[in-house]
Amino acid sequence: MAGTGTVRDEVLNRLRGSGRILVIALPLARLAAGLIAVGGVAAAGIAGYWMAAGPQALDRLWPAATEALPADAVVDMPELVVNLRHDTPSRFLKIGLSLTAAHRDRERLERAMPQLTDSLQEFLRNLDQDDLEGSAGLHRLRSEIKRRFNLILSDPAGRQEVVTDVLLRNLLTQ
Repeated sequence: MAGTGTVRDEVLNRLRGSGRILVIALPLARLAAGLIAVGGVAAAGIAGYWMAAGPQALDRLWPAATEALPADAVVDMPELVVNLRHDTPSRFLKIGLSLTAAHRDRERLERAMPQLTDSLQEFLRNLDQDDLEGSAGLHRLRSEIKRRFNLILSDPAGRQEVVTDVLLRNLLTQ
């Protein structure tokens, strides 16, 4: 056992001197060599892709920043005042909506505004005060209006959702 203690002391004495540099330098050199090798492999892969697919290949691989798409269009609906169902304490509902849609659908949305207004009046006249209670009631109201409007505006090409959001500008029951 005395032999292992002396060997250990010899190794520690060597590390205290010039051997300490090797303990630090060798792992750093291996790390640098590994990073250079990984960079070389990546560069070879990109060069091979460029040679095989042509000079425009890198443009397809990393497309240039495109111009920002415009934000969704907001279309305001006229405010409506409707009678609620007869058996409710509140008799009238005044509502103002704004609809958000993609810019390409804005004109289509404005052309369909009479059908949307008619559908909204029909839907609102069948509500009572309990349907509008709390945040869950308002969420159901917005979801149902959005669903009905998208059914009216849906096209046969398969794009279903024209109205992306229904914003309540005001809602008043009396």
